[in-house]
Amino acid sequence: MTEYLHVTFGSRTVLQEVRNKNLERELLLMNDESDPEKYELLEKTTDKNSVFTVPVSYEIISSHGDTDELRGWMSFTFITLNDLERDNFIRRYKSTSIDIEAPGFISSYILQSTTNSHELVILSTWRLKKNWTDWQSSTNFPLRRYEHSQYNLHRKQLSFTALAKQSL
Repeated sequence: MTEYLHVTFGSRTVLQEVRNKNLERELLLMNDESDPEKYELLEKTTDKNSVFTVPVSYEIISSHGDTDELRGWMSFTFITLNDLERDNFIRRYKSTSIDIEAPGFISSYILQSTTNSHELVILSTWRLKKNWTDWQSSTNFPLRRYEHSQYNLHRKQLSFTALAKQSL
């Protein structure tokens, strides 16, 4: 069954209101680590349509690890690839298990924008930010070959605003 990740942005107050109006859904309130005033609401679901008024939506193309629920510290890596590069990237991702062996690794996902098939997001979740930092600085880091301006690679890190529902 196809899964989707829907994201929306706003103030903590507004996003908490959205969350409170949709208690039957598992909406995760996240904080952008680069700016403590930026918040995001995430939902991983099988529903192609989002409850968010203005969503950014992704189809989950592939995943590794414990993917039952989103949890842990999150790193989003955004990359733009042409058709051939995208197909090769997805093929390599599906055939590797290197992520699973990294200390503190929980899960990883390849997300494809529902509005632009060339835009991919690599979402990885970790027990601690340090686990991701160690993995990212290792010689085995699989995204190193894409760290050039032609791929428009950029990152965003998120942590839970409230850890009440999170189990590590």
